[in-house]
Amino acid sequence: MPRSALLPLPSYSEADAMTTSPTARMPRAQRRTQLLELATRVFTEKGFQSTSMDDIAAAAGVTKPVLYQHFESKESLYVEVLDIIAESMLAEVRALGEHQGDTTSRVRSGLHRFYRFVALDNSLRLFTGHEMISEAVQERVVAVLDRLAVELAGVMTASRRIGPEQSRALGRAFIAVAQTTAQLLHSAADEAEREELLDTMTTTMVHGLTGFAPLENPRVAGVVLGADTGSSSCADA
Repeated sequence: MPRSALLPLPSYSEADAMTTSPTARMPRAQRRTQLLELATRVFTEKGFQSTSMDDIAAAAGVTKPVLYQHFESKESLYVEVLDIIAESMLAEVRALGEHQGDTTSRVRSGLHRFYRFVALDNSLRLFTGHEMISEAVQERVVAVLDRLAVELAGVMTASRRIGPEQSRALGRAFIAVAQTTAQLLHSAADEAEREELLDTMTTTMVHGLTGFAPLENPRVAGVVLGADTGSSSCADA
């Protein structure tokens, strides 16, 4: 059974600050993009509470006043960083439809990737409900999770006989299961326990999915398992 993993975001170090010339000038839009990219790296490495605007300004090789010309506060910058992270997470959900394998490996891969993405020892732990920064940030997180559920619903309707309302309800339920799984995996004593937890949660989700019959011609890659594992549909793609 495949063990999928995301490539980690590049880590921030003090060397990053030294590689950007403090006197370098660039167009405002380009500078803003650069600041967002660096802020994403620093927040991911250090978390919200441990990151200061000074850290981000230093990484970009600019003064703090320049940073405030683009973002009014650390929280507003963090909200924009969440949007960047959200797009990456949405891409991961869409990629499940291209997963080469059967339903079991697709679900297991999705759970593992979500765990890796929201690793609880950095700022992304917020997506598992372990960090409350502000109401505005929490609202953005909820919106992101809802978008993930809708994307997941799209994968399900492309592979099974399931209505739009049913798929959205299941999408939200499965995102909640993914959050819980990430917390359990983080608390696991060792890799063996993590593998056992992944197997357990995968089996639970697969049994729920296979209650909905596969489409005759599913619009996803790989094999779509039915309730009877001897019955399945294969996508042409």
